[in-house]
Amino acid sequence: MIITIEMSHYPLVEIYEGPIITLIKKLKGVEGLSVYTNAMSTYVQGEFDLAMYHITETLKEVYADGIPSSTVMKIIPRKLPIERGWMEF
Repeated sequence: MIITIEMSHYPLVEIYEGPIITLIKKLKGVEGLSVYTNAMSTYVQGEFDLAMYHITETLKEVYADGIPSSTVMKIIPRKLPIERGWMEF
């Protein structure tokens, strides 16, 4: 099953860009996942097990850095047309 995940990662520190970029780069490095970003969130698409495994492992690494943070995710069990950063109706 293909899933689309919208995720936003919020490091709770003054200089927050680094941890976000690290998270995105790690996910972009996974073969079989499509990762798109915009100014507000990151979208990940792929097979359910592959996507969930790599998001879990990546978040473990990011959280292990000790930077307090929050991650919000929405998961939809289908492929959405998010390549351009928006959907047309």
